[in-house]
Amino acid sequence: MHHPHTRPVGPRAARGPTGPSGPGLWPRIRWWLRQLSGEGKYDAYLAHHRAQHPDEAPMTEREFWRSEYARQDANPGSRCC
Repeated sequence: MHHPHTRPVGPRAARGPTGPSGPGLWPRIRWWLRQLSGEGKYDAYLAHHRAQHPDEAPMTEREFWRSEYARQDANPGSRCC
């Protein structure tokens, strides 16, 4: 069960010509590729921000990625790149 103010996340929530839970394969493939590449991180951030901080403006995508890369540089761990 998901919180009423958040957007579901996952391949079935991917929007495409068939809708969020339609039978189309492309929306699900697109979702997995975005998650694999890290592109879905900003979408997840926006969903979290809307749910937890509705009265505050979210970071722009550019600000988000600058913050994300700064966090990764400050806290190096095992990652591929």
